[in-house]
Amino acid sequence: MKVRMKENPEAEFSAGMFNVHGIGEVIGFGEMFGSDLFYIKDLDVLLGEEKESWHLRWKDMRQAFKDKDLITDNHNTRFFEPANEEDRKRGYAL
Repeated sequence: MKVRMKENPEAEFSAGMFNVHGIGEVIGFGEMFGSDLFYIKDLDVLLGEEKESWHLRWKDMRQAFKDKDLITDNHNTRFFEPANEEDRKRGYAL
């Protein structure tokens, strides 16, 4: 999924995995830097990619997890938008 730094919104990159050896970090992949680690608190996430383009919106990544707009897999290694309402309520996907 697309993410961006709050301090530099023009620099968008991809992320979808947690750093399992750190707390509150995700692994980002971009053309400018290859791969690197970023803190969740420093990122916004683009939500609604699977829907119509008018649904797209940027949201603080911490808030997206709180609101269950982003959920994890059952191993807590990847994150993504919930596929259905049941996953959203549960907070993770099986």
